[in-house]
Amino acid sequence: MQVKYEISIFLKEKNINNVFYLPGIHTISLDEALTSNKIKIIMGRHESNIVYMADGYSRVSGGVGVVFVTPGPGLGNVVSGCMEAYGDDTPIIIVHIDTKRDEHGRGILHEVAEPENIFRYFTKKTFYASSVHSIIPTLKEAYKTATTGRKGPVVISIPFALLDKEPPSKSEKTDDHQAEEIKGQASQHLKDAIEEIEAILKNKVKPAIICGKSAMFDYTGEILKQVCIDASIPFFTTTGGKGIIDERSYFCLGNVMQKGITNKTLSEADIVIAIGTRLRDVDAKRRGVKIKELIHIDIDDRWLGKNYPATIGLSYSIKDFLYGLKDLLRRKTFGWKLDSIKKEQEAERYALLKKQKGFMIIDTIRASIPEDTITVWDLNLISYWAEYYFPVYGQRTFIMPRGISPIFYALPASIGAKIGTPDRPCLSICGDGGALPGISELSTIKKYNIPVVILVYNNEGFGILEDAMRKRYGIEGSMGLINPDFTKMARAFDIKAKKTDTIAGLKKILQDITWDEPYLIEFRYPLFTTPWDI
Repeated sequence: MQVKYEISIFLKEKNINNVFYLPGIHTISLDEALTSNKIKIIMGRHESNIVYMADGYSRVSGGVGVVFVTPGPGLGNVVSGCMEAYGDDTPIIIVHIDTKRDEHGRGILHEVAEPENIFRYFTKKTFYASSVHSIIPTLKEAYKTATTGRKGPVVISIPFALLDKEPPSKSEKTDDHQAEEIKGQASQHLKDAIEEIEAILKNKVKPAIICGKSAMFDYTGEILKQVCIDASIPFFTTTGGKGIIDERSYFCLGNVMQKGITNKTLSEADIVIAIGTRLRDVDAKRRGVKIKELIHIDIDDRWLGKNYPATIGLSYSIKDFLYGLKDLLRRKTFGWKLDSIKKEQEAERYALLKKQKGFMIIDTIRASIPEDTITVWDLNLISYWAEYYFPVYGQRTFIMPRGISPIFYALPASIGAKIGTPDRPCLSICGDGGALPGISELSTIKKYNIPVVILVYNNEGFGILEDAMRKRYGIEGSMGLINPDFTKMARAFDIKAKKTDTIAGLKKILQDITWDEPYLIEFRYPLFTTPWDI
C-alpha cells in the first residue's frame, strides 16, 4: 500500500476526520488518499489561517488539529500559528510535505535546508521521516508527543517523493513492565504529597482553588464541584480555565484577574491550591494576583516556582491528584461564607460594572446568545472585558489565544471550532484590525457552508494602542485604520450581514439570528475604557 494511503489510514485510526490544508504541487497526490478514507479536507486561503482553524478545532473538540503544508512559503506561513499553539498548550500536528533533500543545493523549487529547525524553539518536537520505513512510526511518535503530557504542536517533514512508494510492514513492541514500574513509583510520590498537603491544611482556615487550561476535563468539574460545595472552598480560574465549572455556581468567582471582591477574596486565602495552570506572569502576577502560600499541581514541572514560590510543587496526573484531594477533604469544612461572597460579587457588578461600556457590551452578548454558544475571541477591547467578566457556562466554550496573543486569530479559529462541534452555535468576536487580514476566509465559510456568526467590532483603529498612545504620549489618532464596509464584503460572498452602531441594535441582531447559516455583524462603536483602568 502506498505511503499516502497509510497516512490517511493512520489519521482515521486516530479518529481524525478533518484536516486543514492549502494545496501545492508537492501535496496534491494526498488529496485522493484522504478523500478515499472519508477524511474531510478544509481548504483555506492562507496557511496562517489554517493553523488557527486547526487550533480552534482542537480547543473545542479536545482532539488534535492536523495541518498539511507545502514546502517553502507554505511552511513559513504557519510559524505564528505554531507559536500560539505552543504558548497555549494546543495539540497540533503540522505535516510538512517536503522537497527532495538529495537535490538541495541545485536551486530546486521551495528549497530550504532542514526547514523543520525553524520550529525548534516553539514546538514540543520536530521530526524528519527520511525513508518509507520510518513514516508511520514517526507519525505515531509525533501524535503521542503532541497529545500527552503538556500538549502542544509538532512538525513532521516527509519528502513528497515518498508519498507514492510502498513501505514494508513493521511490528513494534512496548515495554509494559517498565511502564508499570514507573506508574508504581509515581503513585507513591502522590501519596506522600497528599499526606504533606493534609498536614499543611490542618492549620488553614481559608483555602482557595485555582484551575487552568490543563485541568479542562469533565471529571475536573465534577470532582471540584463536590469538593468546593462540601468543604466550602471558593473556586477561581485563569483565562484558559474559564468554563471548567459553570461560573454561575455560587462557589465560583471567575477569573483570578478580576478586581473587587474576587481579588479581595483571593488575597484573603491563607493557602491556594493551583491545579493545571502555569500561573504565568501575563495571566496572574502582572494582573495583580497575590498568593500568600501555594500548593502547585501541574502536568509537568516546567512552570513550578517560576512566578510564585510553592510550599509544594508537584508534577503529576491531574485526575489522580483530584481524587486524592477529594478523599483528603471529604470531612473538612472551611470558614468561607460563599453565598455572601457571591451576592457581594453580583451587587458589585450591578453597582460598578453596569456603568462601563465594555461590561454593557459583553453582558448584552451573553444575554443574547444561546447558553451553549462557543465564543472565539481575538485581542480587542471587547475581548479584554470578556476575559475578565464574561461568564462561561461550559467547558471548551470560551476560546481566546493567550499563547502569543495574536490579533488575527478569531475569524479563522471559529471555522475550526464550528467544524469541531457542529451541534453548537459559534460566535467569533473580532476587532477591525484583526478581522481584515483573515477576511479572505469568508470564502472558506461560504464554500463549506460553515454557519459561523462573525461579530466585527469596528472602532476604525487599533483601539488598545490608540488608548496607550493617548495616555502615555498625548498623541491622538496615530493608530487609526481605513476599513472597508465589512457587511458589503460579506454580501460579496453571498453571506448575510447587518450593521449597527448601538448596543441595543447589537442585542436585536443577536437575538434574531438563527445560528444555522453564516452571518456577519459589523458593530461600529467608539473606544471605551479598558477593564484594568476601572
